[in-house]
Amino acid sequence: MTEPTAQPAGGVCPLPPLRRNRDFNLLWISGTLSDLGSLTSLLAIPLLVLSLTGSPAQAGLVGTVGAVVRGAASLPGGALADRWNRRRVMLVSDLARLALFAALGFATVTGHLSLPLIIAVVSGDALFDVLFSPAEIAAVAQLVPADQLPDAFARDQARSYGASMLGPPLGGLLYGIGRAVPFLFDALSFLVSFVAVAAIRRPVQSRRDAAPVQSVAGDIAEGVRHVLRSPFLRAILLVAAPVNFGVTGALFAVTVGLRQHGVTATTIGLAQGAIAVGGLLGALVAGPLQRRATVRTLVIAIDATLLGCVALAGILLPHLVLVVPLAAGLFLSPAINAALFGRLASTTPDRLQARVTSVIVLGTSTAASIAPLVTGVVIEWLGATAAMELCALAILIATVSAVLSPGLRQPD
Repeated sequence: MTEPTAQPAGGVCPLPPLRRNRDFNLLWISGTLSDLGSLTSLLAIPLLVLSLTGSPAQAGLVGTVGAVVRGAASLPGGALADRWNRRRVMLVSDLARLALFAALGFATVTGHLSLPLIIAVVSGDALFDVLFSPAEIAAVAQLVPADQLPDAFARDQARSYGASMLGPPLGGLLYGIGRAVPFLFDALSFLVSFVAVAAIRRPVQSRRDAAPVQSVAGDIAEGVRHVLRSPFLRAILLVAAPVNFGVTGALFAVTVGLRQHGVTATTIGLAQGAIAVGGLLGALVAGPLQRRATVRTLVIAIDATLLGCVALAGILLPHLVLVVPLAAGLFLSPAINAALFGRLASTTPDRLQARVTSVIVLGTSTAASIAPLVTGVVIEWLGATAAMELCALAILIATVSAVLSPGLRQPD
């Protein structure tokens, strides 16, 4: 039986189903390769800093600096991604990150590695990521019909968790081969991503008939106002911040805690990949889940599950069996994210897409920006188990907020 072709939202020409949507698949491949390369480096960078300095706090500092740069540049990045040509933004971002990680790999090989250089590369990567990511998310709404957007974002969640499953083991394996290898691989991933974006044929944003009439600051303010007018989006911001702190901090604490107990980089990478299996399995059923349960139900369920799983993982550390509860804790996350971004893309005007996305991402990740530094300091003074308990406390705060939030009871 021939599968019917979906109609785009307000469009004139029919678009194919997702599996035959050439341009969406190219964008998806680009994002997959970028995610895989970035997650390969994400594991390797703290290991590189530990080998250079021997300090968990400095390893956490590098991660926090990158997160702070990402947070500080997020709102301007979203405004510029709406104002500039999105395809060009993605292409330039890929080329810049290619150059950064190639330079880091070269410095590692030639013995010119230093902590300031690592911080510079991590900061530059964060800066160009906040240009690429909102432009990519906004482009999906142009390439995919409105009724397929939740499924498209569910596929993006599967991509992210698949990369999370493969990236850390690959990073550990490549780091074991040579300290520079993960970063050279990351540079190669951005090159292939560049080629995929360049091959997209259809426009990735609606036509702008006139030059911008207000400043970048005015553009940012418009995006912020759009988010603050929505009780639902305000509730998401309130709940997600402590959850992101808890999850980011817990994953960092696992990496450093296992390393302190003599676990090899390859094994740590395999453990991080195993944790991501829960998210990948959840992404495969995200579509049916978000159609059968309200966002409030999903948010409360994931927060309560994560609370128990992170607390249990802290007890199990440094035994590798801790990957089981952490993987289980991530199972419902993709359904929430797919529902949120599907709703955002289908209800937000195209000219505001990247700005609203950047506001949501900044608001939900601000607390996560300090998680590596805070957990690194706690590990140095009290140990990795205490750091995991702190992460569980943050998730408890999020769970209580989700239960009490009126914005989740009445989405809009």
